[in-house]
This record gives sequence, C-alpha cells and structure tokens, in this order.
Amino acid sequence: MVNFFCHCRMVAIVRVGAILGLVFLGSCSQNLNMSRIEAIIQNDIERQGRRLSLKSVICPNRVEKQAEAYFRCVGELPDGGQFTINVIQQDDQGTLSWDVPSSKVLINLASVEETIQDETKEALGKRLAIDCRDAYRVNQRGETFECDVVGAGTVAAGRVESVMVTVDRDGNLGWQEVLIAAGGAVPDPAAIAPPGTTAAAQVSSTPATVADDVAESTPKPTADSTAGSTAGSTAEAEEDGDD
Repeated sequence: MVNFFCHCRMVAIVRVGAILGLVFLGSCSQNLNMSRIEAIIQNDIERQGRRLSLKSVICPNRVEKQAEAYFRCVGELPDGGQFTINVIQQDDQGTLSWDVPSSKVLINLASVEETIQDETKEALGKRLAIDCRDAYRVNQRGETFECDVVGAGTVAAGRVESVMVTVDRDGNLGWQEVLIAAGGAVPDPAAIAPPGTTAAAQVSSTPATVADDVAESTPKPTADSTAGSTAGSTAEAEEDGDD
C-alpha cells in the first residue's frame, strides 16, 4: 500500500520589486484554489494601497495548474469601479504572479514611478529615484498628489525636491518636477502648472494616458489560457482539496 501525504504551509512575506506577496505551498489537487487566490490578491492590493478598500476580487471558478498559463481576475471598488488583474502561473505547482495595470479606476504607482524616472532623465539629463509612497491608489479626477525624490535630486538647473502628479478630468496623469533653482529660490506651490504646461520652477511632462476600462487594460487570454510573463506579486497558492 502506498500512502500519499499532502501538506500546506505558509512561508514568509517576500518582496518583488515594489510589490509584496504572501507565499503559500498547497495540496496535491490539479486545480488551483481560486477562493484562496482571490483572498490573497485582495489582501495584497489593499495592504499596499493608499486608503484602499476593495469590495471583491473575482477570478475564474476553476483553473487547472499549468506552467505559464494565464488567466484574468477583476477587482471591484465599493463604488462599483472595476479594474483588471493579470495572473500567470510560473510553474505547475501553484506559483503565481499578478500585475494590476493602471486604468481609469486604479493607478499602479510603481508603473508611474518608472515612467516619471524615464521621462525626467530625458528632460533633465539625470534619472531620478522616484517614490510615490504606495503601490496603488484610486484614480480620482482632478486630484493632485506628490511623489518623493529619493537621494540626491541635483540637476544642472538646481535640485528637484519632488514631483507633483495631477489627474485630469479624463483620468489621465500629468506631472511636474518641483525644482529649487541653483540660486536657492523655492517655487510657490500654488504656482504649479497644470499638466502639459511649463512654469518657471517646474519641468512639465506629457500627460500619461491610462486604459479606459477593464477590457482594454489587459491582453486577451488565448484559447489555452497561456500568455507572456507579467510583473507583480508572487504567491504559491493552495489548490482545491476536493477536486
């Protein structure tokens, strides 16, 4: 007689880039435990978001373990706004990674940081380390928020103190670098120019367009549910024990 022993254990929180994920090792089922995956993803997004509470995360009812297989979940805010969560299986043992692309509902601040860093390098001749403090925030029209410059922000024209990000009425983002001139002059915060314009103390960027809705913010899955790699948190999800 052969005895099979399956077990489940929780491993420590790990850090992948700017995203935190909780690692689980699961049972012997051939299917992923989708309810557990939904709970892990929702907890992960809420923990990293700025005052962010989700109504739910909904994933497909049944997904078989398969390396590199892709599926899509949908997150919903209490006001009914929905956003896409792209999930890919890293192996056939239940190791998952997920990514939340910026949309008209939710902003992925890690993606915003990367874009600002690339554009400030082109505009100012130096790549600045940008920290928007959280991983996600709700896309609120007309809102302005600040991202920090980490470390030395010295450039030819002076010193970049921070970056002010503005959300326009269509949900697109624009930003300006708050620059202290070489002579020490500090800009008046009230004089910050709107996206697409240039003020004396700032260098303005081109507004960034985000996806209109859930359908446009992610590639469509193929017939075999396989897609390319994604960036995001990593979890080894427990599989269903009753399948």
